[in-house]
Amino acid sequence: MNDPRIIDDFARYWIDTDGAKERNYSNWYASGLWQIHEVHGDHAWITSMLPYMEEQYSGWVTENFDPEHRMFFKTGHDDGMEININSRQLTDNWVVEGYRPTLNAYLYGDLKAMSQTASLVGDTQKALDYSSRAKELKARVLDELWDEKRQFFFHQFKGDHNPGIKDKSLTYETGPFAGNDNGRELIGYVPWQFNLPDEAQSVAWKFLMDSTHFQAPFGPTVTSRSDPQFRISPNCCVWSGQSWPFATTQTLVAMANLLNNYDQDEVDREDYFDVLKTYTRTQYKNGRPYIAESANPMDGSWFGSDMANHSEHYFHSGYVDLVLGGLLGIRAQAGDSLVINPLIPDDWDYFAVEDLAYHGYSLSLVWDRDGSKYGKGAGLTVLLDGKKAGSRPDMGLLRLDVPSKESTMSFARPHNIAVNNGTRFPEITASFSDPQNPPVAANDGAIYYHQVPTNRWATKGSANSEDWITVDFGSPQPIQSVKMYFLDDGPGGDSATGIVPPTSYSVELFRNGDWEKADVQSRRPAKPTGRMANVILLSGEKADGVRVTFVHAPGGKTGLTEIEVWTPDNVDLASLVEPEGKATANLALNPSKTAYPKVSVSFPEDADASVLTDGSFGLTTYQANRWIARESPNAVDWVEVEFESAREIHSVEAYLWGNSPRYLARVDSSITSPRSMAVEVWVSDEWIPVSNASAYPVVPLAMARNVISFDLIETKKVRLLIEHNLPAYSGATEIQVR
Repeated sequence: MNDPRIIDDFARYWIDTDGAKERNYSNWYASGLWQIHEVHGDHAWITSMLPYMEEQYSGWVTENFDPEHRMFFKTGHDDGMEININSRQLTDNWVVEGYRPTLNAYLYGDLKAMSQTASLVGDTQKALDYSSRAKELKARVLDELWDEKRQFFFHQFKGDHNPGIKDKSLTYETGPFAGNDNGRELIGYVPWQFNLPDEAQSVAWKFLMDSTHFQAPFGPTVTSRSDPQFRISPNCCVWSGQSWPFATTQTLVAMANLLNNYDQDEVDREDYFDVLKTYTRTQYKNGRPYIAESANPMDGSWFGSDMANHSEHYFHSGYVDLVLGGLLGIRAQAGDSLVINPLIPDDWDYFAVEDLAYHGYSLSLVWDRDGSKYGKGAGLTVLLDGKKAGSRPDMGLLRLDVPSKESTMSFARPHNIAVNNGTRFPEITASFSDPQNPPVAANDGAIYYHQVPTNRWATKGSANSEDWITVDFGSPQPIQSVKMYFLDDGPGGDSATGIVPPTSYSVELFRNGDWEKADVQSRRPAKPTGRMANVILLSGEKADGVRVTFVHAPGGKTGLTEIEVWTPDNVDLASLVEPEGKATANLALNPSKTAYPKVSVSFPEDADASVLTDGSFGLTTYQANRWIARESPNAVDWVEVEFESAREIHSVEAYLWGNSPRYLARVDSSITSPRSMAVEVWVSDEWIPVSNASAYPVVPLAMARNVISFDLIETKKVRLLIEHNLPAYSGATEIQVR
């Protein structure tokens, strides 16, 4: 929370990165940026983000604005609420567009943020324009999505749908449940997340704590329990009954706004604490902290959503903000001020928050009823940089002036130059790899310590007492530190697999054409330790590559979920040396899809086989970056790689995709491991088998790296023959030739 680069990088990612899909799901991008400003108070930063806000908003207008109805539309699916009580009514489609309380409230918040930011820039006309649009959108939401009879905000259908659903009707106004008094979903509270409603709409909150509607032992439920379509699904993503952490978070943020900004009697701070406590109690599995996509609101189990490789890392729930900004009442402000308004229960005698970044200060907040706990005096006390800035003897609202400081969001910008998301360099190799845990998993930017998802490099099966992993940058780069995230499947892990941290490791740098011992300044921790960053500080000198050699622990083997190599602080990414003409060891790699190397497949004849040489690895069930020979008429299909000129090669690596014991419940059983594979090369105008071929693993394995090695030979074309394990077919996500 005290490192602003994390949120700055994240904010810029969505607009600066090709393929980021910044509007794939509905979101409140500009409002989120403004909330960052409210915490850090950096005018230079927030004004620099105005073009980002405007680009995002412009995209929403182009793609999702109905100029005649003057509202934004989206499917429930693209709200992250894939199958819901609106889409379930349709006979023709479970995905239905509508004018929803979510996206329209998000864009209302974005417009207000853009108006406020434009004011800081000094563009009065633009500020007035955005403010006017926000007011109009608010009016449309109140006019169109609020149902006075049912006292709630609802989804409004876009277009007519079978059976009998009429254009511009709200949930259950038409269709198979026409006239039903229910239809309430938790998304009806989202408008308060942005302070959109007026006082009159506060009546909607009477349903939240009602067990005939949203209240449940591990709720709230995403749909009213009285609804005719209320259903706790055994499978993920049917949002008709589950408790959904994402929606619970939104509801609690909205509820905190209601309690701080509205005069109403429907809920109070005891209710806030009750919902937050229920939510907290839900975030456990087998007695350990855990959160997935949805929970059973009656018993708290995560059935249906915690299957392997699905939602085990669902921590996008904003939980910390619910505690700091809601329960403990730290209400960040854009101006030179701070509001404290805790929502804690009456029987709390103390709490403290220490060293929280706020407007360039170190903020500490102390509640000590009689002064005996912390020694800072009785009552509620706020400290800025260790000095008392305000207090009151009892619990309640506290407003303070916070004098302006200079820009607070300046920070170092080191770069992780080891990560690779489909480029020629950096290239990662290893002395040995478990087929199911290839080295490419160790520099993909993702850190997972448990076995499924299997985002890890591991040396299980190695006959060596030592193994190494190498990152080749392709050109000299300044290196300040190396970070390694060791796996540890021993006690406290997912299961004992023999993958444990090494006894020791050594670091070498490739310089002047040779490997040399690195000048290690420090190691933290001193002993290799699993499930945390092991940081090796170097001198900052340039090198073409890094190699780490591991001495395996007795009775165990080494594994990494990630290796990172960091430049010194404030290195301009554009100044880093790009490889000039240097070829990677993988001769098939072609991320830019140039003429050569050329890849083709025997079936389908019109297939875009370039996914097999683009440098992206999709060894999961969710990534669609793969080739599949489904329903091929051939018992044997092939993948061919042609070079611009003859090259010497000695191996072909196939990252096969298909049904695997690791993903048994998640992969189509019609795609599985091949029966066999072989390699042929083009010599003297004919295909011939390679000599002395050996395969690892011996039997092809899906969701794994399969290597066929052979005698060195010069050829212009090479092809991998894949014999299907009929009646199933084969698939692959990447082919490498070395």
